[in-house]
Amino acid sequence: MRFLVALVCAAAVVFATNSAMAQGPGGRGPGGAFGGPGGGGDLFGLLNNESVQKELEVVPSQLDDIRELGQEMRESMRDMFQGMRNASEDERREMFDKLRTAREDMEKDLEKVLMPAQLERLKQIQVQQQSRGRGGMSFSNPRIVEALGLSEAQLEDMRAKAEELQTEMREKIEELRKQADAELLQMLTPEQQKKWKEMIGDPFEMEQQRGGFQGGGQRGQRGQRGPGGPAGNDDGEI
Repeated sequence: MRFLVALVCAAAVVFATNSAMAQGPGGRGPGGAFGGPGGGGDLFGLLNNESVQKELEVVPSQLDDIRELGQEMRESMRDMFQGMRNASEDERREMFDKLRTAREDMEKDLEKVLMPAQLERLKQIQVQQQSRGRGGMSFSNPRIVEALGLSEAQLEDMRAKAEELQTEMREKIEELRKQADAELLQMLTPEQQKKWKEMIGDPFEMEQQRGGFQGGGQRGQRGQRGPGGPAGNDDGEI
């Protein structure tokens, strides 16, 4: 079941990103593509971001070619969704492999659309986006690990250090939040402050669940989701 969910999510990201490309910049809100500004870490999602287009100096004729590639991708993906729910584990893996291959082939086609300098800069921006961990830098993207030649020992040390830094960041963010709340409360009258304290009652720390609502399933870490909180990306993080 997990594999099916992963396959559907991966396909949805590609499909939504390409749909946004077909609509043009801003087709799904500021910044454009699925997943917020930048459209995630895939090359086509990044190309839907107007600031990335400006950085690369992409011309209208290139955007037309990129949208055409996106249309071809959408058409090739439609068949992959048919019968997915009743597919066996092996069939799902095959679908995932086909999706990954189609995405890689489409990204290779960008070499025919973008100039070498544009493509190089685009990949640099992609590495920047994919290497950003939970509030800091992450080196666990397989392509980054391979390019840098990171050893397992290095990765293990970096994971431990990242966890330590994330804890420090969460504590600092919580302290800043409390300071901000205190300053805002000072703007209320004494009577309003008393009423506010009655409204919120005694402090309560709610445990956050990973992966959204799970019906009483596994629990995640305490505290709010946000910078440095328990979140990740498709490429995994340290």
